[in-house]
Amino acid sequence: MKLELYVLRRLLAGLVFACGGMALVAVPCVLVHAVAKVAGIGIGAVLGYVPILLLELAPYLVPIGFLLSVVSTYGRMAADNEWTAISMAGVHPLRMLRPGIVLALALSAGLYFVEAELSPSLNYQKRTYGKNSAMQLLKSLNPGRTELRFGEFYLSAAERDTVDRNLFRQVFLHLPATEGKPAQTIFAQEVQISVEGSTLLVDLRVPRWADERHDLRVGRLVVRMDLDKVFGTNDKERLHWRYQDSGELSARIERTEGLLAQRGPGALEGLSHEHGIIPPANLRNASYSLHTRQALALICPMFLLLGMPTGLFLRKGSQLASLAVAIGYALVYYIVSMRIGKLLSVNEVVPTWFAAFGASLVGSALGLILLARAARQ
Repeated sequence: MKLELYVLRRLLAGLVFACGGMALVAVPCVLVHAVAKVAGIGIGAVLGYVPILLLELAPYLVPIGFLLSVVSTYGRMAADNEWTAISMAGVHPLRMLRPGIVLALALSAGLYFVEAELSPSLNYQKRTYGKNSAMQLLKSLNPGRTELRFGEFYLSAAERDTVDRNLFRQVFLHLPATEGKPAQTIFAQEVQISVEGSTLLVDLRVPRWADERHDLRVGRLVVRMDLDKVFGTNDKERLHWRYQDSGELSARIERTEGLLAQRGPGALEGLSHEHGIIPPANLRNASYSLHTRQALALICPMFLLLGMPTGLFLRKGSQLASLAVAIGYALVYYIVSMRIGKLLSVNEVVPTWFAAFGASLVGSALGLILLARAARQ
């Protein structure tokens, strides 16, 4: 038991170190992404957006961190002759696999919960966060601010009124395309903005549309922008299958497949996400998404089976060699599962479940072969 606790502590320490290091490396990329999404809203919105993005990265960082920890821990034990000492003491070396199994199963349970229950709603909350931050910005503009940007909306003014802070003068304005209306670029002498509920009111005084062929002016124009449509946060979008947890997504897939089997494609005409079904054109993608969430539970056990023998086989070399091989495992896995697997599923080359689970199953089989060879040696 003491030996197993010793190995478990080393695995945990390696996991924390690896994940912490990768998180620090990822932070600049995350900040760049956050700035691209909500920079025009304010630095506070950017900093609040970063934890959401980091949580999204957890299903990728944690398995890789676990793989690096496994390779490092068992490789170091072999290099320091601890593995030999354990065998000479009459303890079967594979008993040292138990701490890794316990940790792998615990991580798998946590990752599955995040991916199946939290991530779908988190993807929608990212949009909601952007909308709420934009509304807060519009309701309490900082003094002196003459530029606004969120989504494709852009406003730049020469100055603002000293009394009415929502009144801009000498304005260049770009309005994003809406249903039935193309994007517009407008110059106006004054622009008054206000928020009513989730609607942005843009009151343009003496607006002007000008290009090489036209120069059109009017006295006044009020534009209403539904921020829910701008940020994709309306009730219709919230009901999209991408934002449903695994239980609800599975129920919708079964319901849709049942209707197709009983009544044919015609039974789904006029129905959409609001009716608790999935459009037939998206059914295969939805099924693949559900299976990939479930396949996440196999990543850590698979990386344990691959990582342990890799660390033992490469014990005579440097730690860098074994860690490089481990990173290679991770890259191959994610390329095959996220790219090739999806491509095979979309083109109906293989069943969706195999496209999602195939990389994990093949990797686990390879790991068992390597582990058997390591046990014989």
